[in-house]
Amino acid sequence: MNVDIVPELDLIGQAESPRALWRPLRRYFRSKGFEGLAYFIASPQARGAIRGFTVIHRGFPRAVTRRYIDEGWGARDLGPAYAIAQGVPVRWSDGTRALEGDDEHAAFRDAMHAVGLGDGYNLPVYGPRGRNGTIAVGNPVSEEALDKAPLDEMHLIAQAAHMRLCQLLPDLSLPGPSLSARELEILEWVARGKSNGVIAEILDLSAATVDTYLRRIFGKLDVSDRTSAAVRGVGMGLIAA
Repeated sequence: MNVDIVPELDLIGQAESPRALWRPLRRYFRSKGFEGLAYFIASPQARGAIRGFTVIHRGFPRAVTRRYIDEGWGARDLGPAYAIAQGVPVRWSDGTRALEGDDEHAAFRDAMHAVGLGDGYNLPVYGPRGRNGTIAVGNPVSEEALDKAPLDEMHLIAQAAHMRLCQLLPDLSLPGPSLSARELEILEWVARGKSNGVIAEILDLSAATVDTYLRRIFGKLDVSDRTSAAVRGVGMGLIAA
């Protein structure tokens, strides 16, 4: 093992909150030449095709984020599910070739290429009770960063971060928190990356009302931020893609 990554593993293991976890993770992948980081969590109760939510999407060009998150094209991205099934890091371009012939993924590929999404990697991660997902890295500083990426090391870091997140946000004991239909609806839009203002427009509510609902959701799920709420909501099966 490359002993240089031991400090990063220590920082991940010592993180006391999800927010504290993302900082060393982004710093590590940036040191390997990847500015973009995305975190996909699969719906654990899904049957057949793996579906889920991308709850972190940082360091990508604004046009890419707008298309992937705001316009909902990320829902057509079959790359995370493919990587989870393979069990090894998958370069996006390799995954696209493997999925050749799938019309949904072809439409996604064309839409994302049109706004400048380049190549990257999906690193599959696995956790307790089906809490699986991928950590994706992209927006590389050079082609060399892609070609010479230390994939085994990167995969180890990604898996360590995912397991630490599972420890920080364990599933709450059944029967679990009782969220109202409106709270579940808002939580799902949060998991899809929508801001309070956008959620307010979609649901024809005031931004203040959405904020009030969100604070109730945080309290019931025992979290303090949007990403943690989404992770716990998906992990507990409260919302599904």
